[in-house]
Amino acid sequence: MARRRNSVRQPADAAGEAARAITVLVCTADETLRAAWGQVEPPPAFRLSSQPRLRPEHLAGAADLVLVDAAAAAEARGPLAQALDAAPERCVFAGTPDALQRLGPVRIARAYDVLPLPTTAVLLAQRLAAWDRSIRRTAALEEVGRRVEDLAERSDRLAARLAEAEAQAQAAGARAEQLKAVLERIRQAAHLAREVNSLDFDRIVRVCIERLPALVEAERASLYLYDAVADRLVLQAHTHGRPIAERVDLRENPRSPMAAAVRRAEVLVIGEFGEFERTADVALVREFQNQYATRSCIIVPLKGGGRVRGVLNLADKRGGGRFDEATDLAVVEQIAELIGAGIYNLELYREMERQAMTDPLTGLANRRAIEDALARETDRSRRYGSRLTILMIDVDHLKIINDRHGHETGDELLRTLASTIAETVRSVDVPGRWTGGDEFVVVLPDTPASQARRLAQRLLDRVQERPVVRGTERLVGGLSVGVAEYRRDESVESLLRRADHAMYAAKQSGRSRIAIDGEPPPAEDSV
Repeated sequence: MARRRNSVRQPADAAGEAARAITVLVCTADETLRAAWGQVEPPPAFRLSSQPRLRPEHLAGAADLVLVDAAAAAEARGPLAQALDAAPERCVFAGTPDALQRLGPVRIARAYDVLPLPTTAVLLAQRLAAWDRSIRRTAALEEVGRRVEDLAERSDRLAARLAEAEAQAQAAGARAEQLKAVLERIRQAAHLAREVNSLDFDRIVRVCIERLPALVEAERASLYLYDAVADRLVLQAHTHGRPIAERVDLRENPRSPMAAAVRRAEVLVIGEFGEFERTADVALVREFQNQYATRSCIIVPLKGGGRVRGVLNLADKRGGGRFDEATDLAVVEQIAELIGAGIYNLELYREMERQAMTDPLTGLANRRAIEDALARETDRSRRYGSRLTILMIDVDHLKIINDRHGHETGDELLRTLASTIAETVRSVDVPGRWTGGDEFVVVLPDTPASQARRLAQRLLDRVQERPVVRGTERLVGGLSVGVAEYRRDESVESLLRRADHAMYAAKQSGRSRIAIDGEPPPAEDSV
């Protein structure tokens, strides 16, 4: 089950101080489930407690998550039903597939998680670990936010220096013109600091190749990002007016200026090419020298998160002079430090976003990502009248495979099926794992139901060709597929409900079947 949009309180703050544990209240009379919970060693951030029967006050109490018997929840009336509808995001519904189906897609969609039964202590521990990872990912995103706030504070300090310098300028008439130039640089530097503090890569690029070069009167600039795995620099943008190297392999150019900047993690200020080459153990090849109109440049490693993230080259000082280490270098180093931190924070943010939208077992989109895709595509279909169809897919006999061969085999089968689905659909389609169990959903933009059925048939055929081998057995994950096409102005919940009903019709017709919403169930020999 993928992490929901709602979240529980985080287990620790940015400094690592202990915070209140996440409380999970288990309310079920199922002795097997209660016994399994009794054997679970929860992660450090969780505390488990139990009650034999769910009451309305449990959903309004101090527990962060409440594990609820799905059958009891489906039959709930009066105050208990009202309490369940008021706080579904705190509920983890546990029950058989039939019990979970009786809850209805709306409650399931709004729940924090669902837990199919029967289950074991091993599965419960895995589920708790998944919740723990999800909480930690959210905490990591909050850490990115705190880093951004820290950069904002540094920007404010730059602004304070501006105010201080302005006061000094008023008191020193003889130095007024000189201080005005300093003030303008500090003012622009403070503004640039806020630009790179935006988690917007395009704005960071503009600072690197337009705003910072203008501040030190450099007429040429190029920005490379460093790929540490391949040990090469990859060009992102430049202002040279003619093509320059898009990739620089540092293994093949170990004595190049950019290689030196990366290896040493130090700014290189080249006043004159020949003089620098003699004293710095750096080879300036003709292609490098021919890029510039003058013989002076600054090569800046952009550092963040403890390593070099990229290299910024500034060249061709306006008027043909040299870059000044006393004035130009101070500004460049100050802004480059913020640029490196900004690139690192952006990379961290993108990775956290990717993890938050990805199912960890299969690598497909998780439920949150599918919901976002459905909201986006149904809106597009309403606006432009485009066709939209979804596939609801259930893996046949997964529980039997888990029971006979173990959950590792079941997980391998799910990964194989996910890979087959991803290879079968188009690049514009959105395949994902829906429940964290044995259900998948595929969102098919610009696709009528008839075309979706043909795709589903190709998928069933390919699944038969990719078994998981265990000893002498070839385990094939049969699929029951429900197909539903979007009706103009219907809700996402209605579309999902129709696809779910079609999927169950396919399963009841003998499994490994395809059923289309609104059409008769498939015959036994239809596939």
